[in-house]
Amino acid sequence: MSNHKETKADQQIRECLDGNQSFAVIAGAGSGKTTSLVDGLKYLRETKAAHLRKTDRNVVCITYTNRAVEVISQRLEWDELFQISTIHKFLWNSVKRFTYDIREALKSSIIPEQIEKKQQDDNGGQSQKAIAAREKISALQTDLLSLGEVGEFRYNDSTFSDYPKGLIGHDDVIKVSSYLILNSENLRNLLGQKYPYIFVDEAQDTFPNVVKALNSLSNGGSATIGYFGDPMQQIYDKRAGDFAESEGLLRITKEENFRCSTEVIRLLNAFRSDVQQFAAGSNAESKGSVHLFLLQAETPEAPRGRYSEEQTLRASEKYGKVLEELGWADQEDVKHLFLVRQMIARRLGFSGLHNLFTGQFSSTRSQEAYESGVHYLLKPFVDCLGDLIDAHRNEEASEVLRLLRKYSPTFDPQGVNATKTISDVQGLSSRLTQGLNELWDHEPIGEILRFCRDHGLYDISQRLLEDLNREPRAETFDREAHSDEKSDWLADSFFEMGTSEIPTYVDFAKDNTAYSTQHGVKGEEYKKVVAIFDDVEAAWNNYSFTKTLTPDTSGTATEGQYDKSTKLAYVCFSRAEIDLRVILFTQSPDAAKSELVSKGLFNEEQITIWNDVSSSK
Repeated sequence: MSNHKETKADQQIRECLDGNQSFAVIAGAGSGKTTSLVDGLKYLRETKAAHLRKTDRNVVCITYTNRAVEVISQRLEWDELFQISTIHKFLWNSVKRFTYDIREALKSSIIPEQIEKKQQDDNGGQSQKAIAAREKISALQTDLLSLGEVGEFRYNDSTFSDYPKGLIGHDDVIKVSSYLILNSENLRNLLGQKYPYIFVDEAQDTFPNVVKALNSLSNGGSATIGYFGDPMQQIYDKRAGDFAESEGLLRITKEENFRCSTEVIRLLNAFRSDVQQFAAGSNAESKGSVHLFLLQAETPEAPRGRYSEEQTLRASEKYGKVLEELGWADQEDVKHLFLVRQMIARRLGFSGLHNLFTGQFSSTRSQEAYESGVHYLLKPFVDCLGDLIDAHRNEEASEVLRLLRKYSPTFDPQGVNATKTISDVQGLSSRLTQGLNELWDHEPIGEILRFCRDHGLYDISQRLLEDLNREPRAETFDREAHSDEKSDWLADSFFEMGTSEIPTYVDFAKDNTAYSTQHGVKGEEYKKVVAIFDDVEAAWNNYSFTKTLTPDTSGTATEGQYDKSTKLAYVCFSRAEIDLRVILFTQSPDAAKSELVSKGLFNEEQITIWNDVSSSK
């Protein structure tokens, strides 16, 4: 995005800051939200910095990723006046000293709420759900009794809390801190005095209890709160969504779009009524293009209304043929957006890995680590081994040595071979990488990792060492009996696989492919975007794009399906700077076309009913 200009919204933000008026900026896609946020922070520095520094106070900006923290901090020249932080880190730093209060919050609210929720799952019977609920209730009741022995609480950077150890996970950090702010006037006064201005980035994804807690600071007059976000781009569950509805906030709307071509903006405006955008930068000179391809969906042949393997293959082939006809099949400036990773894994060729790390041996935490490329089993390949093999096979000796010096204990410049000559080091690296290369295509992953362990080619984690050193689990896996040990079976199954799927998985994990999940591109922008919507292949019932886009043709979506699908489609469409292509599989292409045209979402000339014989309809 470029050519951002000062807007009416920017002027309103400054007026709010001058008058200590809390506000909410509704910033549609491509509107320059981050620029307005940073400009607001800079305005505070220009007008308030001297007083704030003298009284040892800070301006806070809460955002949602470490990457966003880095970007905003850099744009503010790393000025210590500003405390730029992720929401979890800010909230925990605000309350972590209050050990007694944290304990009381857990005892009186957080843990009892969990017990009450589990009691709803226990009907007194012997179903797995009821038994699991009783076991969880018993464990939580034990945790309640152990809280008195905890001397200090710490933030546990994971989804889960371990109360007896004093470890508070992601979800509980939000719950505990919000509870304390809402229930302690002293804490509110302390926060308001220390942080008189608090900006919240991506406010639609803020948790409702966090918005309520921050508004309590604003309503008490101790802090001015500025929210920046877009309710239409709220694509995660259990988030605040329309944050601007809170009492006492001045609603500010950004109607400019500095990113998208005029045709893409027209589609975005057809998707929502609360914000109508116009091209406000050099994009005003770019008409761009939008086109929808309707593909005949097959009637599912597999159980639970899913495609068979043959049908999945045919759907993928259809998609490929459409791209070929478009001339977009191999273009580097095209981003392909799919609802679920399984659809990408099929096309890139790592379905086996995907099925393993999302299957019965994987936990929620394990799946999250797999999806982000940091799972301890996969990390050696993502960090080093995949690139090492490529460098060796491309005869890039200097890159081989660079990777080894960075990741290999054997080649650590301060390690055991530090006194060897350059010639000796090069010879050793050549022999070991050649040995790795000989194993790569023919031996299972377990043998490759043991070779790396034995020769110090990678600094293998203690957890991975334990898996490599033990004997494989010989007993048949039992979901209930082995629920706490299933990671052993995950590791053993991974060790038995070959490396054929590793390269494409590593490329995807490093964002080196043209493919992405639709959730994963929020905040990004690309010259050309193709979004594929196939409800059957995606097999995720929380979404239904056919029912959302063409309810008269395909049936009525549930309220949840409609809300989630509409917002995710908007996010997908608004990633396109110039050209957008949408591929929708539907049981009734002709009826769908008529409905879409009648609703004004697409023009007649923007829709093609595509099939293998002719695409001229």
